[in-house]
Formats: sequence, structure tokens, C-alpha cells
Amino acid sequence: MWNSRISFIKHINLNKLFTFIYSWFLLTCSYFCLWGVADYLLHDSRLAFLFLPFALRLGLCLHLRPTLWLAPLLAEISVLLLVSWAEHSAAYLPLLLLSAVSFPIVLFSQSYYQGKQRSKLRLQGILALSISVLNGLVLVCLDASFAYTMLVSFTGALLLLPMCYLLQDFLFTRQWIPLTASFIHHPIALRSKHIVVYTLLLILNILIQTYLPDEFNRFSLFFLAIPIILLAYYYGWQGALLGSLINSVALIASTQHFSHLDLSDLLLSLCAQTITGIFLGLAIQHQRELNQHLGMELMRNRALTQQLISSEESIRQEIARELHDQIGQNITAIRTQASILKRLNPHPQEQNNANMIEHLSLNIYDTVKGLLNRLRPRVLDDLPLPQVLQNVLDELGLTQQHIHCQFDWHNPQQLHLDPRLEITLYRLYQEALNNIIKHAQASQIHIAIHIDQQVILSIQDNGKGFDIHQPVTGLGLRGMQERVALLGGEFQLSSSTANMRSSSIQPLTQGTSLVITLPRF
Repeated sequence: MWNSRISFIKHINLNKLFTFIYSWFLLTCSYFCLWGVADYLLHDSRLAFLFLPFALRLGLCLHLRPTLWLAPLLAEISVLLLVSWAEHSAAYLPLLLLSAVSFPIVLFSQSYYQGKQRSKLRLQGILALSISVLNGLVLVCLDASFAYTMLVSFTGALLLLPMCYLLQDFLFTRQWIPLTASFIHHPIALRSKHIVVYTLLLILNILIQTYLPDEFNRFSLFFLAIPIILLAYYYGWQGALLGSLINSVALIASTQHFSHLDLSDLLLSLCAQTITGIFLGLAIQHQRELNQHLGMELMRNRALTQQLISSEESIRQEIARELHDQIGQNITAIRTQASILKRLNPHPQEQNNANMIEHLSLNIYDTVKGLLNRLRPRVLDDLPLPQVLQNVLDELGLTQQHIHCQFDWHNPQQLHLDPRLEITLYRLYQEALNNIIKHAQASQIHIAIHIDQQVILSIQDNGKGFDIHQPVTGLGLRGMQERVALLGGEFQLSSSTANMRSSSIQPLTQGTSLVITLPRF
């Protein structure tokens, strides 16, 4: 048993040892390659360490646990000692001091490195600025320019710190779906379009930086902003950072010789473009998040509205059922008792009383029947909506009131409407016609219903009209507006007295025009 435990511990230790050696070797190679690229660009071997290699180590340590810092530290020391030995120079040894001093700063920053992306990016900027100032102060003692050293360090940190954050977020924060046998019938779709776009942008940048005429050299830096803005627009601050890296690669690939002044302009341009791109990307990403949140809230409100309408119709149906059952039975009982009273007492006065009771009970029955039809029109369950709306015109008795009505139904695609939308359309239609009959004194009514991606109800009359700017006192019109607003629709009302007309449908010569637009569920 003890032998098995010892062998298990040895196996774990060997795995950790091999992982550490592999990490150290990989980081050493990466560190050395970045130093070579930076030295080619800056023509200063010592500053080259502060440009890209130090920024890489800073980004790794910021996103790793302190127990894992040994591999980046040894990789940095190994490359510094190797270059110092190869050039037989001790000028690189002070950089070891900078490396040692930066570790407490990174450790202190890690305690605040949490929260949302904006908070982390803000801390990265503060850390990059602090380390850059520290590097500049130390190298001033070695006869180096403070401003130039700080600019080199800050530019490298701006490029690589967010990149390390992206890698850490992609590898360890995102949820990975394992490839199992269930994916055998679902081929992996590579986003080749994105790769082609990135490649074309890189090639275009290299061509611009290489073959642009000398008289346009000042404008070459402005061309670098194009991929940053483009990628920031489509992919947020991550795209802006990728655009900055593309620009860096293009500049390094196309560079032949840069003076000290040109390098300062180049580094300042990269800093400005990276910062601007990240802020622009953050703003775009924040706006998209707000739009997404707003869209979710709108969907939630629409679902609540649909639920509210369903609940309202359910309550109406329940009340109608109770009224029909209870009052209907009582009225039948009253009529039965009145008939019995007429047979039992032939006295004329009693006969008149019984007839009056029976007549009043019939009036109550008719009134309740009308209320039940307004609460829950059963015809909606039995007839198509166009026929139901036509029946409303017949029930209102427009012909007897000498009102000519033209009803047009347009549903060319034969789209099916949600029952809740049918109920809403019926209520609005019914209330609008009641208002016309009560108040408009109209002789002509034109009704048009168009169903496509939206449902448009247009009702126009040639009545006396009214001032739409006056406060609405009745409950009918206000209730219609509230119902339309709940569904996210548009309520357009115009009248001849206000000189306002709807542009979608030509109104009659005078009167009132109502256009209601509802989204189709």
C-alpha cells in the first residue's frame, strides 16, 4: 500500500516537473523571439527587452497565480543572461532589478484585478503606466531618455497586456463543449470569412506601408486606423486590439530603417490608436449590450403583455360564464313563477303584474346577453375574424341609421392571427365604431384592415371631427391608446379640425381618421 502511494506521488511530481520544463522552454523561446523582433524595430538591444518581452512577462504574471510565476521569471532571467553572455556586456543586468521590482507591483494589482471587462482594462492601463514610469526612472540613471523609455514600455504593455487577458478569457473562462460521438453528424463550421478578412487587412497594410510614395509618408500612419476602427465596429474592443496587432506586424514587416524621431512618432501612433480603438470598441460593445438588454426587456414586456391579455380574456370569459349560468337560471325561474301566478290568479290586476314581471325579466335577459357578448364574443370561437367584424356592423344597425360603411379586408398571404391579437383587434374595432356612432354624426365610414408583417387597422369617417389637442376625458379612447401601447403598436389619430392627416391612407374630405398598427405575434 505504501509503495503504491509513493509511486503515485512520484508520478504527480514528474508530471509537474515536465510541465514546468516545457513551460520554461516555451516561454524562453517566445521571450527570445519577441526580443529579436523588438531589437529589429528599435535598434536598441536593451530597450528591446522593455518593449515586448517585459510586457509578455507582465501579462502572464497578471493572469497567473503567484505559485506559477517561477517559469516566466526563469525564462526572463535565462534570456537576459544568454544575451549578456553572447554580447559580453553587463548592460542588461540592471534589467534584472526592474524585473524583481515589478513583481510586488503585479502582486498588489492582482488583488484588485476583478469585476467586469472595463474594470480589468482600466487596471491594465494603470499597471502599464506605473511599470513604464518605473522603467523610465531606472534607465535614466543609465543615461537613457526617460520619455522614450517610458513610451517604449507603455506601447509594449498596451499591445500585450490585453492580449494576455484575451487568451486567459478564451482558454480558461469560456465554456468548452467536448467533442463527443454526438457531434459526428454536426460538422465543425470554420469562420473562414473572418480569417480571409484579417489576412487581407494585414496584406493591405504591408503594401501601404511599403509602397506608399514618400510624399505621403505622413499619411501612412492614418491608414493604420482603418483596420482598428473596422474591427472595433464589428468585434468590440477585442477587434480593436487585434487591429493594433495587425498594424504592429505590418509595420515590423515593412520597416527598413527608422530614425529615432520616426520611431517616436510610430510608437505614439500605436499608443494613440490602441487606446482610441479600445475605448471605441468598449463604447460599441457597451451600446450593443444595452441594445441586447433592451431587446430582452422588450421581449419580456411583450410576453407579459400577452399574458396580461390572456388573463384579461380569461377573466372576461369566467365572468361571462358565471353571469350566463346564474342570471340565466334566475331569470328562467322568475318567468316560470310569473307564468304560474297567471294561471293561479285570473284577476286582471294580477295578470298585468305577472306580464310586467315577465316583460322586465326578458329585458334583463336581453341586457345581460348584450353584456355577455361584449365581455366575451362567442362568435370569435365559431366564425372567422372577417365575418365577425362584418357581424358587428350588422349588430350596430348602421343601415337603419343611414350610415354607409365600406369594409375592406386585405390578407393576401392568408396569415393566421394569434387569438390574443384577434381579441385585441375586435375590441379596438368595436370601440372605434361605438365612438363614431355616439359622437361623430357621420354618414360615411371607411374601414380597411391590412395583414402582413404588421396588422394595420384604418377607420375613417366624414363626421364633425374634434380637436385632438384637447385632453381626452372619455375612457374609451384612452383605453384604446393604452391597449395599443401595451402591445408595442402605434396609435395615430387625426381630425379635420386639427389639419392633421395620416400619410399612409388618404382620408375622406372631412372628419376623423384613426390608424392603428399592431405587431403580429
